[in-house]
Amino acid sequence: MTKQEIIEFINKNPAFSLATTEGSLPHVRIMMIYRADENGLIFATTTLKDLHKQLQANPAVELCFFNQKEFSQVRVEGTVELLDDMELKKQIVEDLPFLKPLVENKGYDVILCYRIKDPKALFWTMEKNFEPKEYIQL
Repeated sequence: MTKQEIIEFINKNPAFSLATTEGSLPHVRIMMIYRADENGLIFATTTLKDLHKQLQANPAVELCFFNQKEFSQVRVEGTVELLDDMELKKQIVEDLPFLKPLVENKGYDVILCYRIKDPKALFWTMEKNFEPKEYIQL
């Protein structure tokens, strides 16, 4: 699979499981990718969530995008970087209207945008289950 095919897979399957740690305990939750393109993978959260504290303490993450129909997945590993981009925050709130009341109440500083730095992806299917892993640098 090529880098572009991985990005297409992610955009067609935007819900992902995000794995983080807190201390020695793993934490996984379902998220939505905001944007996946040649500039990286971007997702958002808020300062109100434990996720933000976990990412600050340990920026290493793994994301898993799953296509149920084809029974395939893309796993992406890397580290996150916090983006200080007010225009991106405004665009996210515009695209995700459920965030508007939160921003009206607490301001844009409550929204946090993260990009995966130096991500590498692994495409998986049952047929490839026992083959050596082939990572694709995104």
